[in-house]
Amino acid sequence: MSSIRYSFILTVCASCSISLVCAADDNANNSPKPDTTAEITSKVSLVHLGSIDTFTITEQGTLAGRFLLSALDSKNLSFAKKAKEIYETIIPTEHYGGEYTALEWFCDYLLGNEESRKQQLGDRYHNSFFEFFSANDFANLKEYLTRKYKLKKLADSGTEAGRDRIAFLEDFILFNNPRREEWEKTSKIIEALKIQPGTTIADVGCGPGYYTFKFSELVGASGKVIAIDTVQEHLNYVKNLATKFDITNVETLKDREDSAGVRANSADMVFMCSLYHIIYTTLTEEVKDRFVNSLKTALKPDGRLIIVDNAVVTQGTLPYHGPHIAKELIIGQLYYYGFDLAEQYQFIPQRYVLVFKKRTDQIANTK
Repeated sequence: MSSIRYSFILTVCASCSISLVCAADDNANNSPKPDTTAEITSKVSLVHLGSIDTFTITEQGTLAGRFLLSALDSKNLSFAKKAKEIYETIIPTEHYGGEYTALEWFCDYLLGNEESRKQQLGDRYHNSFFEFFSANDFANLKEYLTRKYKLKKLADSGTEAGRDRIAFLEDFILFNNPRREEWEKTSKIIEALKIQPGTTIADVGCGPGYYTFKFSELVGASGKVIAIDTVQEHLNYVKNLATKFDITNVETLKDREDSAGVRANSADMVFMCSLYHIIYTTLTEEVKDRFVNSLKTALKPDGRLIIVDNAVVTQGTLPYHGPHIAKELIIGQLYYYGFDLAEQYQFIPQRYVLVFKKRTDQIANTK
């Protein structure tokens, strides 16, 4: 197994840059190495994990959450209006992406009329998102607000089960946010990938299926989307939704920390969104080796590995709400795993799209 270690050299000057020097090159090849310089544009770290998908809980965010919970409990719409007013103030200043726009969406529903509510729920996936959180008098949404903002202590607070539950609910509200397109420009990302009918896509870290079902429509009846996650609750939701809408080209697969579990030489595209920063920062080298090699093995010879992740932004630009990683770190690391960068896109400052292909000598080694 290759061992990849980077030493960092920081040059302090008017236009700072950081060099990423590989301490050991275990994979001799003739492919040109990628640019190993990442420009420093702000004081923030090149890689930041934080608490993975939980952004800082702020005073105003907590107050808005409390007002929204009060609106749901009391059916008093004045609380929803107060929450809405706070979200309008903090969304442009506290974070980019994340949950605030989803919670504001619920405020808009509560405050809306029959016609506006019909428009909000016109998309069947938005309607399913709403049904998940609104069932049993908004039980899941109330639980989320209570757990996230610690508005009351629950029986499993502080336990592993409690942490797993809030992680699941938060992933659900973040990833399937009905207003995700507005901030992420999802449609531009998908358009750039030029997905053709008949394609087989492995959606690794699919969560509750935001990209899975978009891919499903593009690959058509002759294609297939494999929704892959470590969280069974997400896979259950995807499976139930596929059954509900009679979607036959989606299948689910529970993976392991060290393997995506996809059959060798079967995928035209492996897609990972908001996941590689976790692989980069938390996995041991041995586990990371096995995981990335499982992706490489799963790909067909001309297959593509797509990494969508969160960028380091310039000073004064609102950063993504949670983790981020400089794209140069990913490009440099995957080079030593046998991947070359083929294309890259960036439609918003906070998120980039990297398209990799297996190097020719690596294709031979994985056949």
